[in-house]
Amino acid sequence: METTSVISKPKKKQKLNEEENIDGNNKCLVNLPEEILLHILSFLKTKDAVRTSVLCKRWEYLWASIPNLDFNQLHSSPAKRKRKRTLFMKFVERALSLRDSSFIERFTLRCDVLSDVSCVNMWISAAISHNVQELYIELENFEGDFSLPHCLFTSKTLTSLGLYMCCILKLPTTICFSNLKFLRIGKVTFSDEYLTQQFFSGLPVLEELELNGCSWVGLKVVRISAPKLHSMSIFEFESYEDGGCQVMIFGVSLKKFHYSGLLSSEYCLYESLSLEKACIYLETKNTSEQIAHRVYKLLSGLSNIEVLGLSSKAVKVLIYAAELLSHIPMFNNLVDLKLTVNEMSMDLDHEALLEILQRSPCLENLEFWTGGLTANCEEDDRILDPVPPCFLSHLKRIKVNCYDGDENKLSAIKILLKKAVVLEKIVIFISVYPAQKFDNLVKFCKQLIELPRGSQNCKIVLKWYDCSGEMSKKCRIVL
Repeated sequence: METTSVISKPKKKQKLNEEENIDGNNKCLVNLPEEILLHILSFLKTKDAVRTSVLCKRWEYLWASIPNLDFNQLHSSPAKRKRKRTLFMKFVERALSLRDSSFIERFTLRCDVLSDVSCVNMWISAAISHNVQELYIELENFEGDFSLPHCLFTSKTLTSLGLYMCCILKLPTTICFSNLKFLRIGKVTFSDEYLTQQFFSGLPVLEELELNGCSWVGLKVVRISAPKLHSMSIFEFESYEDGGCQVMIFGVSLKKFHYSGLLSSEYCLYESLSLEKACIYLETKNTSEQIAHRVYKLLSGLSNIEVLGLSSKAVKVLIYAAELLSHIPMFNNLVDLKLTVNEMSMDLDHEALLEILQRSPCLENLEFWTGGLTANCEEDDRILDPVPPCFLSHLKRIKVNCYDGDENKLSAIKILLKKAVVLEKIVIFISVYPAQKFDNLVKFCKQLIELPRGSQNCKIVLKWYDCSGEMSKKCRIVL
């Protein structure tokens, strides 16, 4: 937080006119109930709430009871943070020392640590002592391992915790977050297998978990078991020389799962019978057999999924463990499949994609997002043969994004239209047809109209953005 001065006893200034009328009522601002005034102050930045102490006698220390405290030093440049550091330190210390006994609902601390570890931990301890419910900590510029106050790990009032600190986190031996429902951890390295296990086992009521850029240095197995966990997200963009860790996720109540990254570690879902929605976005260029096995492990825990998002890399890498394709589970409940193309294109005749489609008999919606979809136009009669069961009975909607006029992409659309016999609508988002290329658009429309359709009730919807004017506008044609 940038401050220009530290908190001191406010000077006498002219009070508010206590006879002033507000909204036609006979009550003035200063006579409003304290809970309403505190609610108003809770919408201000902490430094601005403190400044209200000069308004009148009643407001002099009213800020000391505000439910939300936000101390943010990281919003300014490193040079400015260095110049203002002493003021920031004194401001936080003074604000906490003048705090009354009221509870803190939300406490945010974003700052450089440098050599002031003890001060930072004292501030966190102060928040815990005031029965804080939501705690967000983001720390930068320190070296070595870091130990947070032990009282944090046994808090009985904490319901939401965010930890963002690039360090090896030293954990205490006693860990129990009895009321913690939301946990977000970023950049933290876990290095002690036993204590890490204790940490992820001390979350009896946890509902949402996010691991962003965390690593498991030297760990072989980590077990995450939270009986009420219903949403989990993992973002992993660092590779490990030791081959990574096996992370076992027991999600008896898990409904949503998201993974995005390099699959540097192996993640396995167990007891995930309630899982409804999942995304696996593989970002690595590594197309090894090991990565293929890790994608297969994730897919094996998604047999009951209803909505599934996959990156094209997650699909294509499976071919490097081709012997596993026949062991991919049946997705009997899958109704919505979204393929995000993070390469140039997704081949409609790719063996792994065909296997997934064959094992999704109730699929109703199929989407190819960005990058495009292609098929070999010379062999289009042999693609999707045998036809996946969903194409014959359930598939009603298909979306193809970023069509650019490529002949192989048109061939893929032709195959989809021909093979999906109960299709109701195919939406094609065009990326290259502004108003000045209207002739090309007319030509494309004629090509689409002439394509054979397996379903006589199928509508072809073209969408694009016309950016030829001052403002882009969304355009649409139904064929």
